[in-house]
Amino acid sequence: MLASCGGGGGGGSSSGSSSLSGTVAVGAPMQNATLTVLGANGQTASVSVNSDGSYSNLDVSALTAPFRLQACGLVNAVYTCHYAVAQSAGTANVTSLTTALVTLASGSDAANIMTAGAPSASALSSSQQTLQGALSQVLAASGLNSGADLTTTAFSANRTGMDKVLDAIAANTGTNNGHTFVQLEGRFGSSNFYVDNSGSQSGSLSDSTLLNGLGLDLTSISQIFSALNSAASSSSSAGTCATVLNNNAGLLDPQFTLSINQQSLNASNFASSICGFLSQDGLLGGSVANPTLRDCDFSGSDKTCTVGFDVINGSAVQEGAEMAVVLRNGATAWKLLGQASPYEIHVNANVQRTLRVGVSNPQPSYYRAISFDISTSANGVSNAVQSAKVYQRNAAGTGWDSAPIATLSNAGCASQPRLTMQGSSCGSTWLGLDGFNNGNLASGDALISAFFQRGRQVKIDLYSDNAFGSLITSVFTRVDGVPPQSSQLAALPWLTLDSASQSALANYASAQRGALSFSWTGSNSVVPHDASFCNSGSCNNPVHIDLGGKLGSAGNASFNLSSLTLAASDYKMIALYGRDRSNLGFESNYVSCVSGSNNCP
Repeated sequence: MLASCGGGGGGGSSSGSSSLSGTVAVGAPMQNATLTVLGANGQTASVSVNSDGSYSNLDVSALTAPFRLQACGLVNAVYTCHYAVAQSAGTANVTSLTTALVTLASGSDAANIMTAGAPSASALSSSQQTLQGALSQVLAASGLNSGADLTTTAFSANRTGMDKVLDAIAANTGTNNGHTFVQLEGRFGSSNFYVDNSGSQSGSLSDSTLLNGLGLDLTSISQIFSALNSAASSSSSAGTCATVLNNNAGLLDPQFTLSINQQSLNASNFASSICGFLSQDGLLGGSVANPTLRDCDFSGSDKTCTVGFDVINGSAVQEGAEMAVVLRNGATAWKLLGQASPYEIHVNANVQRTLRVGVSNPQPSYYRAISFDISTSANGVSNAVQSAKVYQRNAAGTGWDSAPIATLSNAGCASQPRLTMQGSSCGSTWLGLDGFNNGNLASGDALISAFFQRGRQVKIDLYSDNAFGSLITSVFTRVDGVPPQSSQLAALPWLTLDSASQSALANYASAQRGALSFSWTGSNSVVPHDASFCNSGSCNNPVHIDLGGKLGSAGNASFNLSSLTLAASDYKMIALYGRDRSNLGFESNYVSCVSGSNNCP
């Protein structure tokens, strides 16, 4: 079986081959993944992907080319899908870069190929040449030919070759100013490349920090998590797990620190604490997956990366697990650092739709926001951080805009554990984009477009006073998911409550003995996660249930509302939550209320 290189855009096999083999990865292997192949004749074939991301000898003799590939599984505990097109049998990888290739070639979400057909071979070839041109220095620095085919270049998910490219480059897709775009952003340094299907291009992937970072050996990052996996998978008790980990004490950096559930971990209690958490959550006997790189700081002599990983034991999945690893100056192996810095900062985005039920022709309302969740504590000291300013990269890509996009402080909110967005009520960390305005970016849509075209990295200046006078340090991080532009809101793949469930919400009262059942449908782009119910007196402490859905799925569930006393005319809301491939949060709210009452849309 041969793998071809060049601009073919998804083809290459030995003559007469009737099977597909390849790798499904985003840097780390996709976990619990299933690969589905759809032929041009409508016939399908599928296979479970191995835990190392590989699959082999999938018989496609009953299918006609071109083949459309969809791989769905867990990435950072989020169920997601990636796509590729192969012109013939042979090697066919499915990665974040093949998804980008298909998106650019088709001019729409890559998921659409499974229903609308594959892009033409010429469109795929042209789009691959565009991406290869942008990636040429990255490919060369990773030991590959600068024209390596993104679909057919054989590789293993071992942080070398093409897998190192996937580690180093975050590939995102979407719609910007009415055009389908691909954004390739370096996880090392500040490089960003943008291209859309109108032909517009900006930026490059030539930053010296990115290219020099590709010269580092990343394989020992996987070895750290292989040791964690050995402890978790081979143990039936926390004590046995701790013994295995203590035999691998060399995987920890001497400065290792971490906080989990308000418990402080260090080198001395790491093994017992981690194994205790795994035991409590029913994860012993499961697996700790090879991690994905989320963000890296290679600016100093010591190199650090924050990595995200899954812990899986059957249906039990540890969500949002992340730790930092470090390569000390002069060292050859990465070590587990735990917490990347003493400053706890999380930046994520959300988009929300609210729809009133029980009325004719309801008009939805929309809300988009980015949360800058900045702890006021650092190094165990409360109120060490009292204010912050957040900056976006400038249009030239040479530095940072002079005006901040957000300012936060604890002025008047000293009791809060997080800084408060200025102009908001105490405790709020959300920057609303629909009323956004500053001198450089006049609207939320302009801010969003800039994140696509300039990069998703932000600089956060932290201050020890609430007047922004005494700078402590600057922290660099990336936005986890970016909201869409306003013109896209109505057409987004919202999680949907069916009409019978909307009626049930409107009619529900306590006389129904506390059970409110509902049904929902998903999409091929947003993964259902959980749902909540609240009334006017409980929205700060709603009733939550897990939906546990997958892309394209539908389901039903029931709230236990026996603790609430409700009349049919009371304010009631069901919220459905999910996430897309970029980790953007989706919230679909369904509200039953009386016109003119508080909070009634």
